[in-house]
Amino acid sequence: MEGEALLGADAGASSPSGSPGARRAAVFVTACVGVLATLALGLSSDGLGAFGGVTSPATMWRALGAASPRAATRPGPAGDGAGSANAPGSRAAIPSVDPLVTFNTPSCRETRAALAKATNHDGDVVVIPEIKAVYVDIVKAASESIRSTLQESFHASWSQDYGQFAHPVLGRPQRSTTSYLSDDVIANYTFFTFVRDPNTRFRSSYAQAICRERCTLCAVRGKEKMYTPTIPEITSFLQGRLMHFYRDLTLKGRRADEISLQEAWVDEHFESQILRLSGATRDGAPVPINFIGRVENLEHDWARLMDHLGVKEGDPRRAAPGTKEHPCDIPARGAVVARERASQVTTQEKVAVASLYHDDFVCLGYHKPQI
Repeated sequence: MEGEALLGADAGASSPSGSPGARRAAVFVTACVGVLATLALGLSSDGLGAFGGVTSPATMWRALGAASPRAATRPGPAGDGAGSANAPGSRAAIPSVDPLVTFNTPSCRETRAALAKATNHDGDVVVIPEIKAVYVDIVKAASESIRSTLQESFHASWSQDYGQFAHPVLGRPQRSTTSYLSDDVIANYTFFTFVRDPNTRFRSSYAQAICRERCTLCAVRGKEKMYTPTIPEITSFLQGRLMHFYRDLTLKGRRADEISLQEAWVDEHFESQILRLSGATRDGAPVPINFIGRVENLEHDWARLMDHLGVKEGDPRRAAPGTKEHPCDIPARGAVVARERASQVTTQEKVAVASLYHDDFVCLGYHKPQI
């Protein structure tokens, strides 16, 4: 399984009959189903069950392609960029490699092309005419802070009208998306994004998804009573949902719709970063990406971005975004979420995150958690 992308295609794999696009889609969803099925069905309650005949935790982790760096952990910044791969309040050393390098490897480019075509995903963007740039939004990667900064400094919002469909009531588009970008913008604007360590991002995703008033999994079926799913419950549910989604996509042999994709991920805050960066343009190709910064290096990488976009030193628009946490809409749920986020990361969670976000680790250059 080392090197096998969760949503990626093996260039050397045999392909079913049909168009090249259909063959690529079938390959990548088959790979996804294989990995998720193995993980969902092969893990016992303690996360160390039969895993393809592997019984040793260390051996199992190597089978997932996990890195084993010995770098010490250090406190992370406060707010949405903070967190830990192994313990509350600390995180692994930030990778030194530019994520744009790993992002543009042939296998990752194939993964994005397959995702754009097979899932018809329409990604959220902010078009910024003032500096001829486009921000590609990734939830739980300082996205709200970045959008706020773009609004204040560059007068740009994803609710501005750049030709996309208007909201029937509000009269303006709800969000600017990749499928409505003009050919001129795609050819002449700089597309940028910021990414985050999948380990810390997952727990932040859990907090926001569960704390929302419209939490998808917080109603007991057939009753009005509300409850708060734990992290183990969420990881198991996500693995099962995604396994069925990609299996059905493979069997049906046709492109999925956006609603089915959102239902598979349960909540948009759980969506993988590679999926968010595979939004399809009007011709079905994944949106271009010219610059990738890391949330863990937000201030430094924002300065690099401003240099890249020609915003000079001394210009007040260079001010970097901050990071922040959302308060819990439901206080009773917030107490459970706080307890879950403060708990030690289990082997089961590490294995789940490594499988669900395999392509994020590989294509964005982050280290998988140690065991």
